[in-house]
Amino acid sequence: MKGNPTYLRCTLLSASILTSLTAWAGVTDKDILQDASTPEDVVSYGIGPQAQRYSSIDLLNTENIQELRPVWAFSLGGEKQRGQESQPMIRDGVMYITGSYSRVYAINAKTGDEIWQYDARLPDGIVPCCDVVNRGVAMYDDLVIFGTLDAKLVALDAKTGNVRWKKTVEDYRAGYSITAAPIVVKGKVITGVSGGEFGIVGKVRAYDAKTGELVWERPTVEGHMGYVWKDGKRVDNGISGGKAGTTWPADLWQTGGAAPWLGGTYDPETDLLYFGTGNPAPWNSHMRPGDNLFSSSRLAIDPDDGKIVWHFQTTPHDGWDFDGVNELIPFDYQQNGKTVQAAASADRNGFFYVLNRTNGDFIRGFPFVDKITWAKGLDEKGRPIYIDSNRPGNPQNSKDGKQGQTVVAAPSFLGGKNWMPMAFSKHTGYFYVPFVHPYTSL
Repeated sequence: MKGNPTYLRCTLLSASILTSLTAWAGVTDKDILQDASTPEDVVSYGIGPQAQRYSSIDLLNTENIQELRPVWAFSLGGEKQRGQESQPMIRDGVMYITGSYSRVYAINAKTGDEIWQYDARLPDGIVPCCDVVNRGVAMYDDLVIFGTLDAKLVALDAKTGNVRWKKTVEDYRAGYSITAAPIVVKGKVITGVSGGEFGIVGKVRAYDAKTGELVWERPTVEGHMGYVWKDGKRVDNGISGGKAGTTWPADLWQTGGAAPWLGGTYDPETDLLYFGTGNPAPWNSHMRPGDNLFSSSRLAIDPDDGKIVWHFQTTPHDGWDFDGVNELIPFDYQQNGKTVQAAASADRNGFFYVLNRTNGDFIRGFPFVDKITWAKGLDEKGRPIYIDSNRPGNPQNSKDGKQGQTVVAAPSFLGGKNWMPMAFSKHTGYFYVPFVHPYTSL
């Protein structure tokens, strides 16, 4: 047998398992920024704020990976167990991972023994769209921070699991929830919300990571006022898009969806946050002619005050539930012999986009799945060239309530790439993209 089996088993979860359980060291902004270059720990969602998900660990290769064997198993459930979509964090030999129904576990990464568990004890009446999942925690100082299905942000003591602070982000009874892992940037914990199917207004909020005090709020639907908090007082900070109703008919902008439900990335070089937004509401696109900003878009946001710096909309007037939430990953792009500060995203609509991450300009785009039925391609500005005959019909035009003509949409509403994250390697220059290619009849 090649290699050392015992040594390989220790790498099953992460190289950080090799460390012993020691005194817990608080996570700093520097730790988060350098996460990709410190494989002994994982302290941010995506292994660094840019979420390139690249690890420098070279212990595993194509020759020895088949020698890995399970060392321990841990049940993330109890009497209630549903989907599992969490990325584990590891600090000083302790794994922090979320489970369904807004639970958090601290686990000895060497032995699999539970250290503590936190259960949010959700109220009746929560309305998560698409399963009761959670995608992970954020870490800062001696805190483990995560969002809940009743739209709260909770900070736990990393050693004990005790609640240090808890804040209501929005009202779950209005359709809001949180499933994404928050991101910490310059001492602020930043989260989006879910609920675009229920008439909510999408928004991104920033809180002081240590105290939980609200710092700013940025709605992701055109026409809504953003705010900052100064000395405990709310101060107007500009309307998203500058004006209400420009790309929405009548008053539909007031409940436009566009939920940033998958979380964000951050680029320290441009000092910008990047969040994607979900589908517009209502689902029937014939009821809302126009581009419906800022739905199905990528937004660059100032992390200090929440102002939108630029936007790029991947699916204007979305009628297929493609969303635009998939991660926007910063990387350096070579163009005409020059290095361009770029960012890339594999959208659910089936196209891969490369943008200038400083201003949102379109650089290039191309299909990454076959047989796209809703668009012929992208124009020179990255706007889709629609196949109008493939837009789902208007149910309001059906006669006597009967089903009208159906269209076959590919990708389906699940997307060419769903929420499962892609990765980027600086060594190969490649993006590694998980994709699906189902179709659906609409």
